[in-house]
Amino acid sequence: MRRALFAIALVLAACGRNERARAPAAPADHPAPKQSTGPDALVLRFPRVGGLVRAFAYPTVDSAIWKSADKAPALERVLGFDDEAGSVTGVDTKGAVVRVDLRLGKVSRDAKPKLTRLTSSDGSSVYGIAKDGSVVRLTPAGQWTFKPPEAPHDIIPEPDGSLLLVSDRGDKTTVWQMHPPDRQLTDTAHLPAVGRAMRTMVGDRVYFTVDSGLIGLRSKGLEPVPSVHLDHKVRALATTPSGDRIYVALDSGDAILVIDRYTHKIDTRVPLGGEAVELRMDPTGRYVLARPAHGDSAWVINVGTDRLVGAVSTEWRADLPAVAPNGWLALLSKHDVLLADGESLRVEKTVTDGAADTWLFVVWNGFRRPDVPDQPLTFAGDSAARPDTSASAPGDTGNVFAPPADTSEAAGARPATAPRPAAPADSGASPNVGLGGFTVQFAALRSQTVADSLARTIAVDGTHPRVVEAPHNGDMIYRVVLGPFATKDDALRVAKASGASYWIYPGVP
Repeated sequence: MRRALFAIALVLAACGRNERARAPAAPADHPAPKQSTGPDALVLRFPRVGGLVRAFAYPTVDSAIWKSADKAPALERVLGFDDEAGSVTGVDTKGAVVRVDLRLGKVSRDAKPKLTRLTSSDGSSVYGIAKDGSVVRLTPAGQWTFKPPEAPHDIIPEPDGSLLLVSDRGDKTTVWQMHPPDRQLTDTAHLPAVGRAMRTMVGDRVYFTVDSGLIGLRSKGLEPVPSVHLDHKVRALATTPSGDRIYVALDSGDAILVIDRYTHKIDTRVPLGGEAVELRMDPTGRYVLARPAHGDSAWVINVGTDRLVGAVSTEWRADLPAVAPNGWLALLSKHDVLLADGESLRVEKTVTDGAADTWLFVVWNGFRRPDVPDQPLTFAGDSAARPDTSASAPGDTGNVFAPPADTSEAAGARPATAPRPAAPADSGASPNVGLGGFTVQFAALRSQTVADSLARTIAVDGTHPRVVEAPHNGDMIYRVVLGPFATKDDALRVAKASGASYWIYPGVP
C-alpha cells in the first residue's frame, strides 16, 4: 500500500526593497505622502472553475488591486509562492503544473510529463514522480530527471535545495538524500516500515510515523534523532514554524498531544471533546486548526498557551480554513468566506460568494510602487525565469515571516460555538505589515536555556545572535535573532553566512 506524504505548506512569503536616495523635501502645504515600508499582506484568489486571478490588499477584500492578463485553469491546490520571482505555482484539476506570474500577469501550464506526488518547498522548483519511478524537477528554466535505485513513494524537497527520497521494500523503508542537479545519492538511512512523513518548517528534521509513535532523522546527514513513543497510531501532525513543538492527533482519544522536540516527550495535552482527523498550523505560529472526525467545523488552538479557544463552523478544503496574516480565520460557509477574529471568534467580515475562489494569503510588496504608495507597479518586459537555486546556502528559503504576534494575554478556552454572522464592514486596518528594516531569526523557543545554547553555536563575523524575550499570550517566548538590517539583502547575506536555518521578517526584534 502506498503511503501518502503529509505535506505542510508554508504560504507566507515576501520580498524586500532596495534603499533609494532620499527625495527632496515637499513644500509645507503639500507634504510628501507617508511611504510604507516592508511587504504588504495580500490575498490571491483563483476562480475554482478557472478564470482571471485577482489580488486584494488584505484585509480589504472587496476591491481587487490587480488582475492577471491570462486566465488560469481550475486549480486543485496551490504548491507555493515564490517571492523573488513573484509567481505562484499550483496543480490544476488535470494534474498539470501551473505558474501564475504576478509581475507580467501571464499564466503558463506544463502538462508533460505526467507526474504524481507533486510538491515544492519554494514555489519555484516542483518535484514529482514519473510513471517509470523517475524523480522529475520542473523549474521555469527547464527540467531535471533522476532515476533512483528504487521507485520512491514520497519525495521531500528541503529548503536548502537538497532532496529526500523515500522508498519501501518489504518491511523496511529507505531514505536517500541528494542535492539536485547532481545525480549522486549522498546519504542513506534505513528505517522500519513507516507511514506519513513530516518535516519541520525550519527544514532540519524529518519525522515519520510508525505503529509505536514517531521516528526522526536530521536533514543533514540523515542522522537519527530520539524516537517519540505513543500509545496509539498517529492520525495527523503539525509543527510550529520554529520546529520546537509537534502537535499530534491520534486515532484514539479526544485531545491533541504537544510534543517537545528537545525532550522528545509529551509536554501537554489539549482537550478537544472529540477526535481530530486533520491539523493545520498557522504559518506564523499563532494558531492550530483541528478538523473533527464528524461535522463541518474547526477547533481553534492558541499555540502560545496551548489552550482551546473554541470551535467555529467551517467546511474544509485544500485552501480553507486558514489563518490570515492579521490573525483572523478565513472560514468556509457554503458560498461565502467568513473572516473571524482568532480570539473572540466573532465574524468581522463576510465575503459574499468568496467560496467560488481558491484563496492564498501571501506577504509581498510587488504590487506597490516605491515612489507612489498604493499605486500598482507594472512590469513591462520583466522575466519570471529564475536561475537554478539548488546550490543555495542552507536555510535559504527566501521566506519573510510577519512580525511577532500581539502580546496581549490570551483568553481561556471558550465553549464550542459557531461565529455569529455580521454585516460586511471595513476594519480600517492597514494592509501593510512591515515595520522598517529586516531581522534574521534562527528560532523562537519556550526554553531560555535552549535559546541561549543555540545562540552560542551561531556566529557571523565574530558576532553571536542575541536572545530576545517576547511575551506572548501569557507565556514567554525566547527568540534567537540578529539585526535589524537596513535591507533584506543585508539580512540575507548574514543569514547565509551563519550556516544555520533561519527566517527573515520585516521589522525589529
